[in-house]
Amino acid sequence: MDTVRKVAVYPCGGVGFVLSSIARYAAYQVTEDMLPGQTEIVDALRLISGMPDEVALVEENPTVIIDGCGYQCGSNLFRLLGLKPAARVLIPPIAKLPPTFVCDCKKQETKLAPGMQRRVPSESGKNLATEIATQVKNIALVILNMDYPYQKQKLSQDENVICDYIENIPQAVDYVPISEGIDRPGSMPGLAGME
Repeated sequence: MDTVRKVAVYPCGGVGFVLSSIARYAAYQVTEDMLPGQTEIVDALRLISGMPDEVALVEENPTVIIDGCGYQCGSNLFRLLGLKPAARVLIPPIAKLPPTFVCDCKKQETKLAPGMQRRVPSESGKNLATEIATQVKNIALVILNMDYPYQKQKLSQDENVICDYIENIPQAVDYVPISEGIDRPGSMPGLAGME
């Protein structure tokens, strides 16, 4: 097992959904502002197309998935590709919680809600994205700063099942709850200090 130097982040890729925009906004916050150089966004199209650098990113580094809604497409994509994420952040349950990051949410009476704007999140959407980004950053820091026993994975791409959708993603991936909206596959190493 190698030392983990980078964490891949796969944000929801839903088109036309506000929560998918929140997921991508959060991923950019993590990779550009919070942990630049230590995190990298996974590009689904390049991954499915088998681009060598994108395949290497998810095979050689632990991945945190940001699922935007109940469809949980990010988790399903990784399941179909035979990959296990290190952790998954599901936005809807986190949107119901009070923020953990330092913000002026109370002063503005702004909640962690997705808002109605898709292209550029509204103030509440930005707050929710920052909360999601903070959760992803915390997971990434645990992985980067501990002896996370990551075993490199091998992508398996069966063209006949790439669009196979199932109803119960958490059961199929064997997600174990860590906290509200944060899970990891039972077969993946635990996240010290978070469980």
